[in-house]
Amino acid sequence: MKPNTSKTDYRAFFLSILAATVFWIMNALNKDGYSQKISFPLRFTYNDSLYIPTQPLPEKITVHVTGNGWSLLRKALALDVAPVYYSINKPLKTKFLNTGSLADSLSDYIKDVRVNYVVTDRFELEFDKKVKRTIRLRVDSLNIPLQDRYIVSSVINLNPSTIEVEGPESTLNELGETLSVKVPGRRIQDNYDDEIRIPLPKNSYLKANKERVSVSFEVAELLK
Repeated sequence: MKPNTSKTDYRAFFLSILAATVFWIMNALNKDGYSQKISFPLRFTYNDSLYIPTQPLPEKITVHVTGNGWSLLRKALALDVAPVYYSINKPLKTKFLNTGSLADSLSDYIKDVRVNYVVTDRFELEFDKKVKRTIRLRVDSLNIPLQDRYIVSSVINLNPSTIEVEGPESTLNELGETLSVKVPGRRIQDNYDDEIRIPLPKNSYLKANKERVSVSFEVAELLK
């Protein structure tokens, strides 16, 4: 029985094409002068014990680079892309990211490719002083949702009566010195004892030492 020479020839042809393609790709990647846009993780360094950002900081930066094909391929595939660090010495006076100086820093930081420019022209930055305040809590006693002819017949207990809040100074100034806690529900006619969420503004930069407060009081019905 004769061997299937057409099948053998087809396989040999395919292998030779594959080998030629791999050789061409490897030879091409060894050359310089390729350009590519690559994103690098971006990290900021500043005195975070004294200052706090009031809007999200950019987490990455896109840079136009030129270099060897292998180097660009590794970075495009994020095989050896380390975070880029940007130092902010005067947060309250720094209103945007200086992409020119960042590009210069990247040139020293990334040795195997040439940095041409940062793709985005400008990143706005906003910082404030980080402060900690003690804020008093009080129950909104005038708007407790009681059943008709029922009244609060005891002292309203609140625990804790104060909380510690840390965050941007401007936000805490707007918050004030006292927070009013509203009792939820409707037509309360039994003694009340429950935990209520403290009504802090939805702000990821505000951090409090407590999220809930215990509220309790007695209720009585008015005589007819």
